[in-house]
Amino acid sequence: MFAIPVFDVAGPGVVLLVVGMGLLALCILTALIVVAEAAVLFFLKWGTFKRSLLASLVMNLVTTLIGGGLMFLLSNTYLGLLVDFLLSVLIEGGVLLLFNRETVRKNWIAALAANAVSYLLILLPAVLIFR
Repeated sequence: MFAIPVFDVAGPGVVLLVVGMGLLALCILTALIVVAEAAVLFFLKWGTFKRSLLASLVMNLVTTLIGGGLMFLLSNTYLGLLVDFLLSVLIEGGVLLLFNRETVRKNWIAALAANAVSYLLILLPAVLIFR
């Protein structure tokens, strides 16, 4: 049988361990999202894989910096998830426009497809676990 540690008895080391494991999981998930979105950009022939990886890294960094807190606050409802998705597409589409100004339509399609894949990567396990 598993026991849940009592943090005030176990000490601050356990709290730091739990927080550290959460941060590690967040970093791994972010890396998976960056690679998945880079693969989508590459398969859509947006650019080379190296350029797609760089664009994916930058667009996810900008999305996190601009909308991370707002998205976290809105994510508790289905409407909030839709707003998060649309905000992500707008921010990441704008970042892709900075990388490649000639193909506007292709940038928006790539941002929409990349976010669809990343939201599936995040939401599908959550739906399967918590249903």
